[in-house]
Amino acid sequence: MRLLPVKEKIKVVDNYFPEWFVTRVSHELEFMPVRYNNTPYANFRQARFFGSTLMQEDKFFDIPSWWVVEYFNECMYHDICKEWTVHACLRVLLNGQLPGQHGCNHTDSDSNNYLSVIYHGHGVDGDTVFVDNNTGEDIQRVSFKEGRLVIFNSSLMHRSDAPSQGYRVSLGGVYPSVPIDTL
Repeated sequence: MRLLPVKEKIKVVDNYFPEWFVTRVSHELEFMPVRYNNTPYANFRQARFFGSTLMQEDKFFDIPSWWVVEYFNECMYHDICKEWTVHACLRVLLNGQLPGQHGCNHTDSDSNNYLSVIYHGHGVDGDTVFVDNNTGEDIQRVSFKEGRLVIFNSSLMHRSDAPSQGYRVSLGGVYPSVPIDTL
């Protein structure tokens, strides 16, 4: 198996969802209830931001249900991620940031057998930044764009930069996938 450089392992999808979807989801995400208790490593001293766990192990968690997550997952299973045999949802998180709330470098899984999908849902900026797993140095930036999907192996280290203004909201889905090493 040939290991691909990080830049080759990141897939960016624009214009998948129709404009009505992007606009409606942006508005709904702006007002979705969140807590100031999300952190990628369960350590508030490392990083802290707004968020909610929307789905965990194929069940809604902080909310009774939301049509967006159901539709989003169906798109992952049957279209966007079908080449990676995505068949279930480990979790979907809502992540919100204000200016000055930079994310810390983290992975979504220690295993190569998971696929991460970030949906840029609401805001004007706040890049998704991929970093070298060994050195922590920035390797690739994906600029924020409402409606954009960023797909990558969950073991890749990354972070989200804070917006320069307003409120930045993303959805982060993690899916078990076989074979993930094709990405």
